[in-house]
Amino acid sequence: MNDASQLATAMVAITFTAMLLITGQWFVDYQLEHEARAPIVRMVALPP
Repeated sequence: MNDASQLATAMVAITFTAMLLITGQWFVDYQLEHEARAPIVRMVALPP
Protein backbone atom coordinates (compact mmCIF):
# COMPACT_ATOMS: atom_id res chain seq x y z
CA MET A 1 0.00 0.00 0.00
CA ASN A 2 1.17 3.47 -0.62
CA ASP A 3 1.38 6.22 1.98
CA ALA A 4 -1.67 8.12 0.73
CA SER A 5 -4.03 5.18 1.14
CA GLN A 6 -2.63 4.37 4.59
CA LEU A 7 -3.14 7.98 5.66
CA ALA A 8 -6.68 7.98 4.28
CA THR A 9 -7.51 4.75 6.11
CA ALA A 10 -6.10 6.13 9.37
CA MET A 11 -8.10 9.35 8.99
CA VAL A 12 -11.32 7.40 8.38
CA ALA A 13 -10.66 5.24 11.45
CA ILE A 14 -9.94 8.28 13.64
CA THR A 15 -13.02 10.12 12.39
CA PHE A 16 -15.25 7.09 12.93
CA THR A 17 -13.95 6.62 16.47
CA ALA A 18 -14.45 10.30 17.30
CA MET A 19 -18.01 10.24 15.99
CA LEU A 20 -18.80 7.13 18.06
CA LEU A 21 -17.48 8.84 21.20
CA ILE A 22 -19.45 12.03 20.53
CA THR A 23 -22.74 10.32 19.70
CA GLY A 24 -22.32 7.95 22.64
CA GLN A 25 -21.90 10.88 24.99
CA TRP A 26 -24.99 12.57 23.52
CA PHE A 27 -26.97 9.36 24.03
CA VAL A 28 -25.89 9.03 27.66
CA ASP A 29 -26.65 12.68 28.38
CA TYR A 30 -30.09 12.36 26.78
CA GLN A 31 -30.88 9.21 28.76
CA LEU A 32 -29.83 10.84 32.03
CA GLU A 33 -31.87 13.95 31.31
CA HIS A 34 -35.07 12.42 29.94
CA GLU A 35 -35.19 8.91 31.30
CA ALA A 36 -34.00 9.46 34.88
CA ARG A 37 -35.33 6.62 37.01
CA ALA A 38 -34.64 5.20 40.41
CA PRO A 39 -31.78 2.72 40.37
CA ILE A 40 -32.75 -0.93 40.15
CA VAL A 41 -30.26 -1.96 42.82
CA ARG A 42 -30.56 -0.10 46.11
CA MET A 43 -28.31 -0.11 49.11
CA VAL A 44 -29.84 -1.68 52.21
CA ALA A 45 -28.90 -0.26 55.58
CA LEU A 46 -28.63 -2.76 58.40
CA PRO A 47 -29.87 -1.72 61.83
CA PRO A 48 -27.13 -0.71 64.29
